Amino acid sequence: MREALPVVLLVLGAVYVLAYLPAGPLFRWRLRRRMVRMLDPGLPPLERERAVEAVRRAIPLRGRVAGADVERLPARADPTELRVRATVPPTPDGCPGFRVWLPWHSSPPADAGSDGSRQVVTVHLGSGRALLVVVLGRVGRVDTGTVLAAAADRPALGRALGVHTHPVGEVLRAATAAGAAWRHTFGAGSTVVTDTHVDRDGWAFVVGLVRRDGDHVVDGLDDAVLATWEWIPADAPAGDPAAADASAAGPSRPGPAEAGAVPAAPVEVVLADETGSTAARCRVPCAPTAAGVPGSPGTWTAAYVRLSPTASLVVAVHPADPGVPPRDALAVPEVVAWGPGVTPTGDVRERAVAAGTVATRTLQVAGLARTEARLDRRGRTWRWLLTYAPDETAALGVLEDALRTWRWED
Repeated sequence: MREALPVVLLVLGAVYVLAYLPAGPLFRWRLRRRMVRMLDPGLPPLERERAVEAVRRAIPLRGRVAGADVERLPARADPTELRVRATVPPTPDGCPGFRVWLPWHSSPPADAGSDGSRQVVTVHLGSGRALLVVVLGRVGRVDTGTVLAAAADRPALGRALGVHTHPVGEVLRAATAAGAAWRHTFGAGSTVVTDTHVDRDGWAFVVGLVRRDGDHVVDGLDDAVLATWEWIPADAPAGDPAAADASAAGPSRPGPAEAGAVPAAPVEVVLADETGSTAARCRVPCAPTAAGVPGSPGTWTAAYVRLSPTASLVVAVHPADPGVPPRDALAVPEVVAWGPGVTPTGDVRERAVAAGTVATRTLQVAGLARTEARLDRRGRTWRWLLTYAPDETAALGVLEDALRTWRWED
């Protein structure tokens, strides 16, 4: 579930271990040390200090970890039986809510993360099992250079950017009551997770089923839960039920059209500023999947153009740092605490294009490449982020065409 996955899995493991076993300070200290060792070595000192402090808060050396005292599924109860109907209400920012049947009561929703994600359902099923629902955020939002892709592409990107994980089986498509969904399974240590991704009204959701390797007791629980899913539109009156979009059906392999390739029918796209006024135009291979997506204060995604399951062109904007010009900013790549690792593959270069003088650099981000161009203009930093797999270098032409045809209109 995005870059925080190892943390989620280890904290879940801590909740179970410390709730059920008499784990002493030595065990907890070792668990803390393991999490700290997983931090990216390139993390800046201040960010590393914050990450270490987060680990300390999550796993105290004494007492119970947060979440260990929640109501859990009774012993010997069937973890696949749906007993509790839960409602997650819509939020003021436009995220839809939903109603769903669960095996047991959910823990209270967690606070939103720095990337806008929220864990809204956590059902502890015992024996290392859990059912999670996470609102990942708005499709197209950019966080530390990585775009929150559409549901159809998130499994492929997750596998390419996976840290401390390994894929299990293939990516499958499923028709569910929540809508078209894409599913993949991966392992992390002795834990196995099956994530089912679905989008609604521009928001990204994932249903995660966590269990131990070799445990098949809860197989199919995610399908059973998704079959009961009912959306609640963000503008729906209180108590007004929402109809499901599609009937539940079994998973299938994605068809050729979903596998995707760089499209070949260019279109002119209008890019807006933070107020919605036209800022620029350029040519891209197809209409954007998302545009005008707000991020953290003062930031937004002007356009997210999907090219293939692992390739995209994103134009992102954020406040410029007057003391750090684009060339210097690219000299120090953005790093995520628990990965994926980022390795420069060349030096920063500057060149003149239609948009102005841009600084460019290519980075290796786990199993993908990212070529970035950026410039500062009127107090804003504009970033062109092209992500692609090693065998998709033809996508570089998409970035070049966008920069060549760029026209400012503000």
